[in-house]
Amino acid sequence: MDIPELKYVDFECRDHIGWITMNNPEKMNALTFEAADSLVKLLNLCSDSQEVRVIVLRGANGNFCGGGDIKGMKAKVDHGCTETRPGLRKNNEVILSIINNAKPVVAWLEGAVAGGGLSIALACDFSYAELTSRFVFAFVNIGFIPDMGSSLMLQRNVGAAKAKELMMLGNRFTGEEAAQWGIITRAVESADLEEMVKRTAVKLAAGPSLAYERCKRLLNRSLYQGLEDAMENEGEYQYQLCKTADHAEAVRAFFEKRRPEFKGI
Repeated sequence: MDIPELKYVDFECRDHIGWITMNNPEKMNALTFEAADSLVKLLNLCSDSQEVRVIVLRGANGNFCGGGDIKGMKAKVDHGCTETRPGLRKNNEVILSIINNAKPVVAWLEGAVAGGGLSIALACDFSYAELTSRFVFAFVNIGFIPDMGSSLMLQRNVGAAKAKELMMLGNRFTGEEAAQWGIITRAVESADLEEMVKRTAVKLAAGPSLAYERCKRLLNRSLYQGLEDAMENEGEYQYQLCKTADHAEAVRAFFEKRRPEFKGI
């Protein structure tokens, strides 16, 4: 494989397993524009490669992905920038590159799995977490709505009532709870997580790849019908919310380590 120049993402292929690692630990592997672009390039290359038969997606330094780049949001707020759509379109490409990938994608979920990171986990075919991993749909806590297709993917997994609870209250939950609710495949003890991921990846790498591809396509075609329309609506609502005083207040409160005072404006 001819690997392009990447930023905040590392790649290695061993024994037909493509290991993709989000690597920006100072920002908890935040989904910056550069990181998302690198992910899309790698995922598409793996999809087309005869060398790669399964993809494992993980984060560096004990966290999967903390979601959006909150420092980048702060800079936009401070400079009065209210355009979110180009970044969100790139993030949506990550989700579609996983769902439409010809290869099974396995998520290795350690530590923080938040916001857009949780959207990525939802899109993966197999997802394994520590029992104590920290999950949260953090969007509402900064005056945003869930995006990257999670508004559709989550309710398809858990139903409308649970989806509203998780998305609108913004409460944290564990890997154990995520598995119980059907958000991820399985949660295990921290010491067993690596073995679980590797065992699944090795089995998939040795299995009937063409059958896997068609099984995935068959399931995802019905499961994610309407996903791109949902993404379009998310993008428009996110653009509207980025201009609100509530969003600016929430971002500033995060850095000032205080509770935001929302006013509905």
